[in-house]
Amino acid sequence: SASHSAKKESSSILMAVGAMRTSIIMCMWACGHGLNMLRRTGTLNAKRYSEVAVMAVTVDETSEPLSFVTLENVKGDTAKVYLFGACVTSYIKGGRESLMVRPDAKMDGSKPISGGIPFCFPQFGPGAIQQHGFARNCMWSIDETMDGDAPCLVFKLVDDDYTRGMWDFPFECLYKVTLGVDALSTEFKVSNTGDTSFDFTAALHTYWSISSISNVRIEGSFEGASFLDKMQDPPAKSVASSPVIEISKETDSVYEGVSGDVILQDSAKGALTIRSGGWKDTVVWNPYGNEGMGYDSFVCIESAKALKPISLGPSEEWTGTMDVIPA
Repeated sequence: SASHSAKKESSSILMAVGAMRTSIIMCMWACGHGLNMLRRTGTLNAKRYSEVAVMAVTVDETSEPLSFVTLENVKGDTAKVYLFGACVTSYIKGGRESLMVRPDAKMDGSKPISGGIPFCFPQFGPGAIQQHGFARNCMWSIDETMDGDAPCLVFKLVDDDYTRGMWDFPFECLYKVTLGVDALSTEFKVSNTGDTSFDFTAALHTYWSISSISNVRIEGSFEGASFLDKMQDPPAKSVASSPVIEISKETDSVYEGVSGDVILQDSAKGALTIRSGGWKDTVVWNPYGNEGMGYDSFVCIESAKALKPISLGPSEEWTGTMDVIPA
């Protein structure tokens, strides 16, 4: 009958719609499941699947002796970070490289990477443990990755037998690197995971790429600041007489209480702003005249907490941030 045919047709339409909905749901689940699997493994394929998301975080474990991660943002800017020392070795924005790796750097894990943004933790400079601490020659793990227009990743370092052999405290370090559209941002967080207090000093021992040391001026709130001149024997404190630093000799100075914006002016490459928070001191270092280190291609301007230790009680944490903002 006509009524029976209409009911049969209606039933067929409902079944087709149901099958379509099931297909769409399965497709959505598969895309989401695939993305979650990528995130859980911490290894994101360089191939971009536009129907899922823009993959902008790539782990490379085979092309070099040390594993590294590459970030690429929506503008095509890139950053490169090694798991060894969680060391950022490259930040290219608009075709301009902001960081420098020394020509004598070892890139096989035999010693800390001399270039980019090495860590000094839990000790800045010489002291009771190895020079600049152990964080720069430990293998960090990838704790989290986030893709998108401004991709980021979080590295983690926790105490183990190796670190406790030098510095017997439980801790957790998290280091977040974000490749924004205007800047490379870093956030370093130290947590006391033990039941006793500890003190530490720290720094980001950053090597900035320059055209020549003679082309460089460093501007900031230096005038009137007390600084430790480590080139004197023994190191001695002085007071800065100018807001501008120019380098014409071997330099190693720790400026107490100088943070916020420090501007690296390069007459050939342009300006770069180093914006720090939490870090209270600024270190300026250049091994003037040392061709083997490549002194004429870099200057170290370091965001630091070097002169007065940070003290953390159980469950307390400290955070230092640094943004790299090319002009």
